[in-house]
Amino acid sequence: MNVSSFGVSRYSQLINSFYRKLEYISVFILFISFFDTDVFFLREPINILSYPIIFCLIIFRWKRCIYVGTRDISLLLLVGIAFVSIFWSDVPSFTLEKLKGLLRSTLFGVYLAAYYKPKDLMQLLAWIFGILAVLNLVVTLAMPSYGITMINDEFSWKGLSAHKQYLGRIMLQGAILFLLLANTNKKFRWIMWLGCSLTVVLIVLSKSKTAWVGLAISLLLLPTFTIAKLFHKSRAIIYLIVVLSLGSLAILAFDNQESINSAWETIIVDVLNKSPDLNGRVPVWNLAIESGLKRPWLGYGYQAFWETSEGAAIRNVTWARNTLSGNFHSHNGYIELFLQLGFIGLLLFSINFFTLLVRLMNLIFSTRSITSFWMLEYVILMFLFNYTDLLTFISPHTLWSVYIAINLSTIYWRNMFTENTNISEYKLQGLDNK
Repeated sequence: MNVSSFGVSRYSQLINSFYRKLEYISVFILFISFFDTDVFFLREPINILSYPIIFCLIIFRWKRCIYVGTRDISLLLLVGIAFVSIFWSDVPSFTLEKLKGLLRSTLFGVYLAAYYKPKDLMQLLAWIFGILAVLNLVVTLAMPSYGITMINDEFSWKGLSAHKQYLGRIMLQGAILFLLLANTNKKFRWIMWLGCSLTVVLIVLSKSKTAWVGLAISLLLLPTFTIAKLFHKSRAIIYLIVVLSLGSLAILAFDNQESINSAWETIIVDVLNKSPDLNGRVPVWNLAIESGLKRPWLGYGYQAFWETSEGAAIRNVTWARNTLSGNFHSHNGYIELFLQLGFIGLLLFSINFFTLLVRLMNLIFSTRSITSFWMLEYVILMFLFNYTDLLTFISPHTLWSVYIAINLSTIYWRNMFTENTNISEYKLQGLDNK
């Protein structure tokens, strides 16, 4: 190698190294800006800066991003109908503004799937959640007036988040991730346990009932992974248990409706310290569904409903009468999805979500990896969040970006695993024939 070519090679390495460091910083900024964080006066500048950052990340790997981003047809149709909804939206200018955020979070998810392997994404998120946990702790202790808020006559931590529920759900995802890594990463196990402890403490301080319930359900899911590792042919057994359990619950619910309603009221009032109508949400849900049935197939357009006269009428007759339209939602992601994209949107989401669940279950039993189980935990928690919270599916939120990354990564991962399995079987057959 001559001096000239050595110099060019060295220069190329420096450029690549600089780009990688810049890329890591950019990814961190994007995660922070999408995770409901309100970093003082930096929120708006970071929001503006995020668009050129996404463009640069995508453009340098555009071929790979296009290939990965087009692997899931149902996901493409789901996002596509959100963008096309501008043509029937009652408030197209508002829909257009909100679609910018959806485009950003969707492209970020495609980039994560194209650039990071599932295991690398898991480790990246561990760093992000760890940094966020420390930042929330430090800021709240240093400035209690900023990080602690009064909600429902009790003090709750919100940290850098806009609301205590947002802090709770982010720390819940972090707690589960750290817990799983603590049992697999021997080298940094104590750090993972420290991260798990800190995130659980923040969940408790946030007083987010949704996060508490989510944590309990996540812990109940842990035996699934243990069974998958211990038993080679456990898939049918677990499927059978799940089906029998769901069937039994359904029969009990239909045969003992009054008892179920009484038990539900006991859980809501005595355990979760809420009113039986979930702090006024049920009347909003009923009225919202009635309005949605007036335009059942395609809805009112992406994020447009609460800007319409129908949305204003609901706010005026419920507890939300003093809430600004742009900041209001029904506190149920599935009702929001129905209002925005109708039954067509709900159907596309259901197809995409349950297809992903089946794919994850197959990967868990095929690979027995902690990464595939973490993905299952993640999407189940997202599913639960949407029952009593804002829509995190098809949203400008990082949770949606990670969902897309998981969705697209599992397709590639499944195909690679199937291909390697077929090659191994082919080689074994070749040996048997000799």
